[in-house]
Amino acid sequence: MPVNVSPEYAKAELQFDRAQSDEDKLFFLEEMIKNAPAHKGGEALRANLRTRLKKFKEKIETKKKAGGSGGGKPTFRKEDMQCLIAGLPNTGKSSLFNILTGQKSLTSDIPFTTYTMNLGTTQYDDTKIQTVDMPPFPNEDKSTVNTSDTILVTINSIEQINESKKFLLRTHAKIIFIFTKLDLLSDSEKRKIEATLKSKYKHDRVIFFSNTDHTQEELKNLKKEIFQTFPIIRVYTKEPKKEASKTPMIMKEGSTLGDVAEKILKGMSSKIKRARIWGPSSKFSGQTIGIERVLKDKDVVEFQTD
Repeated sequence: MPVNVSPEYAKAELQFDRAQSDEDKLFFLEEMIKNAPAHKGGEALRANLRTRLKKFKEKIETKKKAGGSGGGKPTFRKEDMQCLIAGLPNTGKSSLFNILTGQKSLTSDIPFTTYTMNLGTTQYDDTKIQTVDMPPFPNEDKSTVNTSDTILVTINSIEQINESKKFLLRTHAKIIFIFTKLDLLSDSEKRKIEATLKSKYKHDRVIFFSNTDHTQEELKNLKKEIFQTFPIIRVYTKEPKKEASKTPMIMKEGSTLGDVAEKILKGMSSKIKRARIWGPSSKFSGQTIGIERVLKDKDVVEFQTD
């Protein structure tokens, strides 16, 4: 590994070496280029990375041509936070996906318009949540449903709650039911639905959100609800005498300083000579801490390895 590279570069290089698929390797190679040293001493490294990237893209393109365009289930790497949008046909699933991600997934009143997974990103504060628009229930891709962290299930009637649950029996994900078509309900109908939810579905999380008539504040609150389903903390790294990174590392709740170091680069925790912290878990700004310190959301940490 080149000297004087950032923790983000070191992490991307390690993940490139570990990646199994060409698509993953391409992703991490692009991350290496993005985080390569910008100073004059890094010119040779950047040139080498660009050459590798060009050859890698050519290799992938050659494989695609040899194998044909094909069809089937798309594959993608699961991110630190993943949210699926699922539901029965014509419940506003793809419209909600478009609202959360800013993309333009095909929508229609015709059932089963979404026949393959669509991948996007929901931005909440300084974090990105991988968001997947699933084909409507019933669909063949049970593995993605069963391994996801959070599932938004779109509904437009109370009866669809139990109907949708039939397709979620094996998942351990946190489930939020989204009642998407409020514009079709009168105030009295909405009150009846709310009363039924409190009496018969009090253990289910149900949110009213209109796909066609919502405010930016309501959208922000929905994104917050989604974010809070993930048992994670955000940790920012910084180099000595520099500003903290603007993009946080996503860590599990209860993670220690050592866990952060190991996520950056395996074996790094044993090389740390000194570490400082700013934020919620520090007694004062720049406090020196040990490798076993449990971190809190929005802590900033600085490592020194020499």
